[in-house]
Amino acid sequence: MKGFCSTVFVFLCFASSGTLASDIDSSFSVKWHNGSWVPVLPDTVGELFPAGPPWNMVGPYDFDNDGYGDFVVASSYAGQYCNGVYHYEATDDNSIDVQWVYTFYDLSCTFDAYSSVAVGDIDGDNNPEILSLVDTSPGVSGQKGLQVFEWDPDSSSFLSSPTYTWDMGLDSVWEAAQILVAELDGDDKQEIIVSVMDGPWSEIADQGGSSRLMIFELENIIDDSAVFNIEYVDDVWTNWSGYNISMGDLDNDGLTEIYIIAYDYYHIIIYENTGEDTYQYQNDIYLSSDPYERGNQSIIITDIDNNGSNELFAVTSGTATSPGSFYVVQGTDDVSTLSLQNFNLFASYSGGLRQINMGDADGDGKPNLYLAGHNNEAVYDWEFIGGNPHSLESYSERIIYLDGSADNSNYDDNGWIRVAKLFPGDIDNDGYGDIIFSSASFALYKPTIFMIEHDGTLETDKSNYIIPDHITISQNYPNPFNPKTQFRYELNEPGQISLKIYDIMGRQVYTLYDGLQQAGIHKVFWGGIDQNNRSVSSGIYFYQLQTKSLSKTRKMVLNR
Repeated sequence: MKGFCSTVFVFLCFASSGTLASDIDSSFSVKWHNGSWVPVLPDTVGELFPAGPPWNMVGPYDFDNDGYGDFVVASSYAGQYCNGVYHYEATDDNSIDVQWVYTFYDLSCTFDAYSSVAVGDIDGDNNPEILSLVDTSPGVSGQKGLQVFEWDPDSSSFLSSPTYTWDMGLDSVWEAAQILVAELDGDDKQEIIVSVMDGPWSEIADQGGSSRLMIFELENIIDDSAVFNIEYVDDVWTNWSGYNISMGDLDNDGLTEIYIIAYDYYHIIIYENTGEDTYQYQNDIYLSSDPYERGNQSIIITDIDNNGSNELFAVTSGTATSPGSFYVVQGTDDVSTLSLQNFNLFASYSGGLRQINMGDADGDGKPNLYLAGHNNEAVYDWEFIGGNPHSLESYSERIIYLDGSADNSNYDDNGWIRVAKLFPGDIDNDGYGDIIFSSASFALYKPTIFMIEHDGTLETDKSNYIIPDHITISQNYPNPFNPKTQFRYELNEPGQISLKIYDIMGRQVYTLYDGLQQAGIHKVFWGGIDQNNRSVSSGIYFYQLQTKSLSKTRKMVLNR
């Protein structure tokens, strides 16, 4: 582990270049946040939701296909108020409202109860479900830690009571570490992957506690009750399994890998799908020398330079005595041979890092890695500017959010904004990229959910008068995508243009723009819908930019 370092404003050190302070990007600003638990002004009331720090959050989605983004939050450590799950949706420009709430009053309401959340379609009926993994009370029969809520298209809301519940065959869920929903084995049924600690050592008499990775899928519905098929269980490697489940194909062998992180020493454990309902342990790596270092949704696997070979990016939480770290993994042709030597340390942050996600909120066509700077109260943006993805020089790093107001010791948790979870997307459908992030602070006077938005100004067109030399349209980003993607095109003169979406049969699906447009750089989003505002199916689509002088067509993939 590299040595500790700090600066006055931002605690950041690069492994290769000593101590540097990050630039603060003023093109992002806070456009919305929820209210604090305790009102700051005399004539305001406290916010009821979420009832505890929102340690888990997933998005963006568009459940009702209205163009406004949705996301789902799970609270933890709510104590007597009990943990809950919350559906939020943008309702207007720079406006977000809570739409649906379910509180787990019948499960554990102890001070340290935890919950995790995912979104999927496990029954394949095209109505999404919220899947919650929730702590239960050890030794209390009938409590079911898996709670599934299905979207009701008639009411445009999630159902008011769980559609399915299941105890997963466990005595209890002592820590609902992480849940993820994804199709892993090619059978067209989504798998549910959970990492749980099923009972504290001191409270399950004569049995002891254990941690485990479980993979299962919905097999059947009998008399409105769900029957689940357990495909894989591992309770050997996952000692104190942590708050991370990630998936990808790092070695590009066509087989999906599953990455979890055990609580101690940032212990990465890798499994691989080897066929329908079959999985194998592949490898495990201890990344840290500190026993208390962990990860929270802290690994992503992506082809950031679009060369056909994937990279792995990982961030660590750090501890009170060691900084959190940001790594990129050099490629391998077999994950079973992956070792510590493959991990290249990019940077260390004394405040620790809690999540990494990817997007293009500034809309410049370059992929960005967003890091949740927990105790630094910051969101870091690493933009890939080209070159070798394993080289530090291929990125520019800046701060796109910094609170810096934790100076009132009378506030609980020092009044800090502890950035925990984040995701990018144009939530309020105004054409400007947003980042939603949550704070896991107990500060009574601070918000817990924020939206920051980019002002649309690119480094290359801040004057708004730069005229491109040619007519071009870039590859959409992201690609493949679900559910939204962005198109960026440049016009060297004003004129009539059209930008339309076609399916693989050549049928027109959607018109993004048709009319007169000025010269310059333009961006537009598509949410995977047709002209009747209905979601289109997964598959290959084409987008075509037509001007008076030329026509350009590119291919893209929608992967629901």
